[in-house]
Amino acid sequence: MKTTGFRSFVLYILLFAFLGGLVYFLASLVLNGADWVAQPYNGHIYAEDATLSAGTITDRDGMILASTENGARTYAESESVRRSLLHTVGDSSGYIGTSVQATHRSQLIGWNLFTGLNDTIFSGLGTDIRLTIDADANAAAYDAFGGHDGAAFIYNYETGEVLVKISAPTYDPMNVPEDLSENEEYEGVFVDHTLSSSYTPGSIFKLVTAAAAMETLPDWSTRTYTCEESYAIGDSQVTCLDYHGELTLEQALGHSCNIYFAKLALDIGAEALQEKAEEMGFGESFQFDSITTYASQIDLSDASDLELAWSSVGQAEVMANPYHMVLLMGAIANGGTTPEPYLMGGGTGTEYTLTDSTTAAALHEMMRNNVANYYGDSMFGGYTVCAKTGTAELDDQNPNCWIVGFSDDPDAPYAFAVCVQEGDSGLYTASQVIAAALNALT
Repeated sequence: MKTTGFRSFVLYILLFAFLGGLVYFLASLVLNGADWVAQPYNGHIYAEDATLSAGTITDRDGMILASTENGARTYAESESVRRSLLHTVGDSSGYIGTSVQATHRSQLIGWNLFTGLNDTIFSGLGTDIRLTIDADANAAAYDAFGGHDGAAFIYNYETGEVLVKISAPTYDPMNVPEDLSENEEYEGVFVDHTLSSSYTPGSIFKLVTAAAAMETLPDWSTRTYTCEESYAIGDSQVTCLDYHGELTLEQALGHSCNIYFAKLALDIGAEALQEKAEEMGFGESFQFDSITTYASQIDLSDASDLELAWSSVGQAEVMANPYHMVLLMGAIANGGTTPEPYLMGGGTGTEYTLTDSTTAAALHEMMRNNVANYYGDSMFGGYTVCAKTGTAELDDQNPNCWIVGFSDDPDAPYAFAVCVQEGDSGLYTASQVIAAALNALT
């Protein structure tokens, strides 16, 4: 009897273990089935003679960006469109993990929990996806990059629709280079630099320093400092590109004067500048189409006066993510709050508040003053734009040349962030990218 009871006990343990494992498997299937079937090792679904047909991806106007023809995955007719949208649409090998073809693969191939990948009267295969992207604007902006590396992101700051999204380096998904992993030309090509990278921001960070002054110093609008090209701090100094003399904050932003902002930051203090930077999104990861973005960074907790001064002009250890920067521009344009950008459907309804409406309005006016009285509207093809430029000097590397801002035209509510890794002409290239995109969009 003892032997029979022991055997029964063991059988019950095995039965419960089996049932527990079955429940775990079924729960995992419900929660993760779509991810399992969409893994890159199932790349045969796009291969020649595949029995499955992945759906078509189109842009906002119906241009085909990716489709399945005779069992093979094909892409847009234009090489510029294909290259410009590689990191948005994706490739057939699954190299671009943040692309639509990777993150929405189960939807594209028509998988569902009950019928799997079977074409039945209850389910079809190959669901189509329509993106908010404007393919022609992407191609025009990509061509304007002129082969340089960088990132560009443009979206409608009133609706959240993403219109332009480019990461470079890139390649043609219809003619994949054989030396992707070895050729230095393609270093970082599998990373979507709009979402998953950060760059030293340079002078575009002066917008954050200006915002901190507006909320910390009651006399910010009339407060002046004098620029004499260099400013000694301890045994070192902060330098500027020119002698600007006595300036107000608005004038200093237009001239992009390092000395003014260094002195301003010392009066603001590290704690207040850090607090405002965090309020404006630094240190925070954002969401984009199920992807968690790389966070912009600043840490002034133990900063010396010299480190604080250089940080205030976007140098030192400050890093900026392009997606975060375009969100900040959209918020400034939109009274402090912006909808979360989206690629398909109607978006999530999420909104980000990155500053208060009063500060947003003041920055809006000053950024318009930058273009009207310092850069010139011709820099952006004659469009009415509010913007800030920035050039971050890097040791033994081409500078990061930034232009961030937004269109002030109510019929074209577009926010943009462009970073070009180039030499002295980087700002010109960035402005050409924006002008080309705006021209194609409007």
